[in-house]
Amino acid sequence: MKKLNNILTPNEQKLLLFLVFFAFLGLVMKYTVLTAEEDANSSDSLNFQQDHQLKYDLQNITKEELITIPGIGDKKAEVILQYKEDNGFQAKIELMNVKGIGEKTYEKIEKYFIDLAFEDSTTTIIQERQQVNSTPNRININTADKNELTKIKGIGPSKADKIIALREKIGRFKKKEELLQVKGIGKKTLEKMSEQITLGE
Repeated sequence: MKKLNNILTPNEQKLLLFLVFFAFLGLVMKYTVLTAEEDANSSDSLNFQQDHQLKYDLQNITKEELITIPGIGDKKAEVILQYKEDNGFQAKIELMNVKGIGEKTYEKIEKYFIDLAFEDSTTTIIQERQQVNSTPNRININTADKNELTKIKGIGPSKADKIIALREKIGRFKKKEELLQVKGIGKKTLEKMSEQITLGE
């Protein structure tokens, strides 16, 4: 301070203190603004992830995609893919037909799947479930094409092909029980199908 007294007048010393104070204040404000911007950017990033959550198409999903969804591991992914192969998915609510997926699990994972063309996105889970469980118009298994056969609950593209192959082999189905010759169709599956199909009597 003695050196400053020798060099600067009291007024110049006050001016110097003001300059140092404002320089310090400027640094503090700059740091505060940068921190606020970083927080805002971080928040925007989180919002972007929430608003642009990746959604998958159940009709074309892969195992690698399934295991990225919280709550779905390797085994559950394989069960879902097997169900897709055997039955196909017409609505994401059908995930509850997959072994190991109940209503609570479905509520957690359904947001990761897009609404399929057959779904009304405004319907509730209960309404969707009722729609899936409702009995469709009877389908003539002696004349139905692959697309019609897949509308039968429990019949996916793979089983539809097998039904058509068997029909071509035997000429026509004379009784519903002949469907038991199709690999993957057991007595329980046939019972579920029975009210949905006709022989064209």
